[in-house]
Amino acid sequence: MRFFKFSALCLLVSSIFLASCGQQQMSKQDVLTAMDSLEQRYEWLEYQMALQYWDMYTVGQADSLDYYQKLQRKLFNDDDLIQILQNGGNLLSKEEDQRGRQIMLSSLLHGKIEAGFAIATLRDSLAKLSSQFRAEFEGEKRTSSYLYEIQRYDPNRRRRESAFRATVALGDQLAEGVEQLFRYRNQAAKRLGFNSFLAVVFRHCGLNQQEYKAYLNRVEELSRKRYLDILDNIKVKLDVEQPELWDLGFGYADINRAVDRYFPADSQLAFIKSSLKAMGFNLDKLPVYFDLDSRENKTQFSFCFPVKPPHDVRVLGNLADAQYSAWNLLHEVGHALHFTHIDQEREIFARGIDGVWMEGMAAIIDNLIYEKEWLVKYAKMPPQLVDSYLESREEQEIIWLRRILLLLDFEYEAYANPNRDLNKLYWDLYSKYLKLPRHEQFKIWALVTHYANIPAYMQNYFYADMISAQTQNKLRETYGNLIDNTDVSAFLIQNYYRFGSRYDWRELLQRGTDEELNFEYLVKAYGL
Repeated sequence: MRFFKFSALCLLVSSIFLASCGQQQMSKQDVLTAMDSLEQRYEWLEYQMALQYWDMYTVGQADSLDYYQKLQRKLFNDDDLIQILQNGGNLLSKEEDQRGRQIMLSSLLHGKIEAGFAIATLRDSLAKLSSQFRAEFEGEKRTSSYLYEIQRYDPNRRRRESAFRATVALGDQLAEGVEQLFRYRNQAAKRLGFNSFLAVVFRHCGLNQQEYKAYLNRVEELSRKRYLDILDNIKVKLDVEQPELWDLGFGYADINRAVDRYFPADSQLAFIKSSLKAMGFNLDKLPVYFDLDSRENKTQFSFCFPVKPPHDVRVLGNLADAQYSAWNLLHEVGHALHFTHIDQEREIFARGIDGVWMEGMAAIIDNLIYEKEWLVKYAKMPPQLVDSYLESREEQEIIWLRRILLLLDFEYEAYANPNRDLNKLYWDLYSKYLKLPRHEQFKIWALVTHYANIPAYMQNYFYADMISAQTQNKLRETYGNLIDNTDVSAFLIQNYYRFGSRYDWRELLQRGTDEELNFEYLVKAYGL
C-alpha cells in the first residue's frame, strides 16, 4: 500500500510539473525530471501488468487487470509528456539519457495505441476466448495440441482433415474482432502521425519496411523451387493427386514419430537443465519459475513472463510427448536466460528490449535442439536416427519457412490496407506461398494469436533467425563446438545478455560478431 501511495504521488507531482513546463521553455533538467518520473511509473505498472497477465494466462482470470489498465491508459495518454520526450532530445548530452529517452518515447507511443480502451478491451476478450477454447472433435472437447498430433500422425486422411476443420473452427468467432484490431491500430497510429501501426513498431525496433519486404521476397524466390520439389515428393509418398495443408506434416510422420519417443513430457525440463548446466547456465540457481502442466482455463500457448527482470522470470508451457514441445520449452528458457542475466542499474534497460533482440537470444538457445551432439547426449537418440531426422528436418524447415513467409506477408499487407477483404488477401498469399488448394470458408489467419495479442511482432522471429545464424557462425569460428562449452555462455552473457536494452540491438550484434547484420547467414542456415 505504501508503494501505491508513492506511485499516486508521482502521478500528481508529474502532472503539476508538466503543466508548468508547458508554460515556459524546456530545460535539460525539465526533460530529465520528466524521464525519472516516467521511469518509476512505467516500472511499477509493467510489474503489476505482468502479474495480471500471468494470472489471466495460467488460471483464466485476472481480478485487477481492468484497474491497472486504467492507470496504464492514463499514463500513455499524457500528450504533454510525449511532447517533452519528442522535443527534448537535443537538450540531452549523455548517450545513456538519449537511449533511455528513445526507449521511453517508443514505449509511450506504442502503449498509447495498445492501451486504448477499445483496443485493449477487444484484444483481451479475444485472448481469453482463444486460451479457453477447446474444439469439438468426435464428440469431445479437445486441445489444439491433441488435434495437431492427429494431423501429424493419423494415417486416416479424412480424420486428419476433420482435425484440421475442428482446429480452425474458432476462426469464425475471432475474425471480425481481429479485423477490427487491424483497423483500430492503424487509425490510432495515424492520429500520432504515422502511416500505419507497422510503422510505429518498425521505428521502435530500428527496422526498415522496404528492406524487410525485400528480404521476404528474396527468401520466397530462393525457396520456391525447393518447396515445389518437396510437394512433388509428398504427392508420391502419400499417393495423393493434390496435397492439402493437413497432409504436409503427415508426410514426415514416420521419422517424427520415431524422434518424439525420445522426448517424453516428464523428462524434457530435466535434460534441458542438464545440457544448459554443462554450458554454464544453472537453471536451478536462477530465479526462474515454471508452470508446464496443462489444465482447464490455462492458455494452450507458451510464454516467458519477465515479471521483474532479472529477479523474477516465469516460463509458462504445456508439455507434450513430442520434440516440438521440448523446442518450445527450450525457446522460452532462452528468453529466461537472457532476462535473468541482465545487469543494469536502470530498470528501463531491463525491460525496454526490442522484440528482434529478445527473439534472437531465444533462437540461439532453441537451436541447440538441432545439434547432433545434443540429440545424442541429452535426448539419448541413436546417431543413425539423428542423421535421418536432421536430413528430414531440412525439408520440414522449408515447409515451415514458406508458412512463416505467408504469415509475415499477410500482416504486412493487412496493415498497409486493413479495409480490404482480409480473408481474400490471406488465401491469395496462401496460393502464392503454399501452392495448395484454397479453402476460403476457413478464416485461418484469425487464429494466429500474434495478430490480436502481440501485433506486428512476428517479423522479430525472422530477424531473430538472422541474429542466431550470424552469432552461431561467430561462436563456431571462435570456440568450435557449442555443446558442453562454457565459453558459449560466457560469450552470450558478456556480449549480449548483461546489457539488456542499454544499447541498440544492431550495435550489440556488431560488437559480438564483428560485423553488421548479414542476411547471407540466414540464407546459408536454410541451405538456400
